[in-house]
Amino acid sequence: MKIISIYEYPLIQDRPVKKKGLGSKPLATLSSFLKIKLLIVLAFAVMFFSRTPAMAQEKKESSIEMAYFKKADLTKWAVAIVTAKNTDGKFIPAKNARVSFYIQDSNELQLLKNVYTDNKGKALVQLRKEMPLDTGRAFVVVAKIENDSLYEDANEKIRFKEANITIKLNPHDTSRTATAVVTETGKDGTEKPLKDIKVNFYVQRLFGSMPAAEDYSVNTDENGEAVFTYAKGIPGDTAGLLTVAARLDDNEQYGNVENKASTSWGTHLMVEKDPFPRALWEPYAPLPLILTISTLFGGVWLTYFFIFNQMRKIKNDKQVKTGIEQKQ
Repeated sequence: MKIISIYEYPLIQDRPVKKKGLGSKPLATLSSFLKIKLLIVLAFAVMFFSRTPAMAQEKKESSIEMAYFKKADLTKWAVAIVTAKNTDGKFIPAKNARVSFYIQDSNELQLLKNVYTDNKGKALVQLRKEMPLDTGRAFVVVAKIENDSLYEDANEKIRFKEANITIKLNPHDTSRTATAVVTETGKDGTEKPLKDIKVNFYVQRLFGSMPAAEDYSVNTDENGEAVFTYAKGIPGDTAGLLTVAARLDDNEQYGNVENKASTSWGTHLMVEKDPFPRALWEPYAPLPLILTISTLFGGVWLTYFFIFNQMRKIKNDKQVKTGIEQKQ
């Protein structure tokens, strides 16, 4: 039986084909056909794998919320909170989003800084000490997401006037009265009192600020003053010092502004001589309990060592006996 090679099989006509060398026309036609087919397959593969990442990495719809803070050390901060829509259609914090902060000077936007959001979707930037003001004595900060690979473009801006808070205290005042004076800097550089501004009073604690009372808000009068009386018995530090704070929270015109002051109105914090006595419910156990448990565990481990030593002796004796018998 004759085996017909693929090189002998006719490509077009059903007639016998004479055997030829490697440079024959049918072989060249088949080789060219396979090369073209291979090139087409490679081209489709390259197009598919090059388009897949771009198709899979579709940009998410994003949104920006902004806030302004002026802290007690007089530093100014702008905060942008970025959220993005997930597959369920809900907006969740967007991390690693690049937020560009701008300040508006006349009709131009000046880039302040690019900041990436953290795991909570928050981007924080410190503002200049002297901000450019518009005709209404207000400054404008703009936050944008531009050409981000993960999120669609978004922008938001805030416009606030600059306010100041001064706290007046008398450490020897037994009534423990604090007066917060809220002012705004005018065009001539003088401080003008602000009336009917809601001021919230707080007490500084270890992990943040705590409202000083159930009703801790007071509105300023025509002199820009808000008077608040602190209660007795508020714990201070070991020296009896207490840090009080006055703050504007989310004010529509002035944002978040605060100031702090220390006073001796707090009660002395008594330091215990032995804050962690030895007891069953304390970090350090009583000494008799430690000795008892150590003795029990020590006895168990001594028993293990004794048994191990006896087994080693039995093994050595057996080896010596076997060696003597072999010599005899």
